[in-house]
Amino acid sequence: MVRFWKSKEERDIERKVRMRKAKMALKQYINNLENLKRKVFLQGKEAAKLGDEALLKRSAMKYLALEERIKQAKRLLLLMEEAEIQRELVKVSANFIQFSRDIVESIAEGPGAEDVAKMQVEFEKAMTKVEGLDDALSTMLDLTSESILTGDFDAETIEEATSLFEASASSDLEPKSRLKQIEDAMRG
Repeated sequence: MVRFWKSKEERDIERKVRMRKAKMALKQYINNLENLKRKVFLQGKEAAKLGDEALLKRSAMKYLALEERIKQAKRLLLLMEEAEIQRELVKVSANFIQFSRDIVESIAEGPGAEDVAKMQVEFEKAMTKVEGLDDALSTMLDLTSESILTGDFDAETIEEATSLFEASASSDLEPKSRLKQIEDAMRG
């Protein structure tokens, strides 16, 4: 007999495997970009020695683009790890709510049963919120890891994932001044 549905535990195990694979792929991507960045920097240094300003500028622009991709990929990796931690926190909260609900049920027959019943309703509401948050985080993790593993991973994917996590982004240096720094470093 073929099952068409999977238990929550099976889906969680599959998600963890996909996440581990996606994180490994992302780390490999970052390493490859770092290696390319070193090569481009050396190329820029060589261009500076030769006095080829056009090649120097192109190398500096490539270096800056690679730096930005590395930063985006590292950011996505951190965001994925943050989502995993948040999901674990949700599970801990759900376990505590379930534990509390079980205790309340065990004392529900005694005096103050009406208050206990009200508490049970609140536990049910809290559990529904926790389950909704867990589902949202799970979906986001699934989409992110799937896009990385299928090769549909690009700057747009990173931006979509980032917008799921947080609303604002910060920039350390404006590109023109950073480009000048790179060119100067290549000259030196």
